[in-house]
Amino acid sequence: MKKINYFYLICTTFMFWAVVDGPLCIFSYCPGWLVLVLLLFYVVLYLMGMPLIYVINKRRGVKNGFITSYRMEAQWTTIWIDCAGKELAYLCMFNPLTIHYLPLHFIDNAKVEVYYSKDKAYIDHVNCSFCINNKQNRIRVATRGGYDLIEAETRGKDLINMSQQFVDILNRDW
Repeated sequence: MKKINYFYLICTTFMFWAVVDGPLCIFSYCPGWLVLVLLLFYVVLYLMGMPLIYVINKRRGVKNGFITSYRMEAQWTTIWIDCAGKELAYLCMFNPLTIHYLPLHFIDNAKVEVYYSKDKAYIDHVNCSFCINNKQNRIRVATRGGYDLIEAETRGKDLINMSQQFVDILNRDW
């Protein structure tokens, strides 16, 4: 499961730097604020590029003929399952250019991993882990942020049930 496309990250870095470096060379005698504005533009464009492409590809959807039986929105990944075609499609935030497809019979040993806080009142994070051709993969379903506490008794149960439903589908005999 290829989660990060390093070629894409390197190309976008050089492409965005060329966008910023060109105007800086033309305006070599410009005031300092123009340099800061162009640098800010570069940072915003670089940081928002991947999420924007991810959202566009997620809305575009999967290929024709793929019947979505189940869809799971994880933290940085969207996964679609076609039970009739026995196929899984996934799109990762750090590799947003393509939606990847693989047969469900490649996946085994799926399980839900729940990590609680020290007092067990809150959930720190929930993972779904599974093997694809004997290579372990882990998808972060939810994480407790600074202001987003996941209570174990209410919202935590819903997250665990959603993750367990996804894992049960992956553990079927395909």
